[in-house]
Amino acid sequence: MLLSNQFKRLDLNLLKVLVVLIEVQNTRKAAQILYTSQPSISRSLQKLRHYFDDELFIRSQHGLAPTAKLNDLKQTVLPAMQQLAYTLEPQDDFNPALLDEGVNIAINGFIANSISAQLTHYLFQQAPNIKVNILDWSKLTLEQLVSGEIDIGVNYYPLELSKQVYQKQIAKDGFLFVCRQGHPLAGTLLNDYQGPSLDLASLVVSDWNDTIAIAPTVLASAGISAEVKVRSSYLHSLLAIVKDSDVLFPCSKLLAQSLSHEFALLAFPDTPTMPVSEVGITMGRKHRNQPKMRWLESCISEVFSHS
Repeated sequence: MLLSNQFKRLDLNLLKVLVVLIEVQNTRKAAQILYTSQPSISRSLQKLRHYFDDELFIRSQHGLAPTAKLNDLKQTVLPAMQQLAYTLEPQDDFNPALLDEGVNIAINGFIANSISAQLTHYLFQQAPNIKVNILDWSKLTLEQLVSGEIDIGVNYYPLELSKQVYQKQIAKDGFLFVCRQGHPLAGTLLNDYQGPSLDLASLVVSDWNDTIAIAPTVLASAGISAEVKVRSSYLHSLLAIVKDSDVLFPCSKLLAQSLSHEFALLAFPDTPTMPVSEVGITMGRKHRNQPKMRWLESCISEVFSHS
């Protein structure tokens, strides 16, 4: 493939500066990472602005904010630079203990509350110098997996995804209710329940039930009336409410297993409207064979195998 005259004029070292600036959005921090001076980073940024005919970054109160042009470039430049790095580096020499970078993992809120701590400890055991960033699974996550901004995701499986995203089932979950110890329904199955409407507490999980609670619909299909009395994205607040009332908390089994003995469990009725309960990992398809991705996949699978 012949290179264009414009591309021939580009110093590829500038792209290394661009990648670091995208990550840290601060010229001083970029200079520290690249072992150079802040004025040198500023000069490189000026050359990048000239090459791309765009400001790329605009100074804000918190550092450098990306322009729309840069957000577009991130979708192509980041994956290309990552692929180049893994192509040129010896693949057999990958050692997580030598990793000194950030790892971005997007996790569904229910799953995150149950395995985030275990996963972080496990990652630190193998790669003590990494920085772990656990993110909410959001509407932007799939796009960020494709671009490489997020390394790997964990969510219920399967998802409706584009061909640019790879997914694989790694574990099973399920759903039940958590209630206070001594609750009149504790330990029962709701299949034959004919009592008054149930009061529910709903954990708001981004891009999953942030617009509508799922449990009332599932219960309605079994002929059981239920009303959400409180919704919150703060798990500890909901558990405090459940512990001191008769409110029921629809919860994943993985999360329920991590709760204290102050709580009891209550099975959902058997109904075909229950949401899927398998758990899967997701990553940008173009990144899946990179050594770091394979390592992250093995770590997440290992943590789930002991959950």
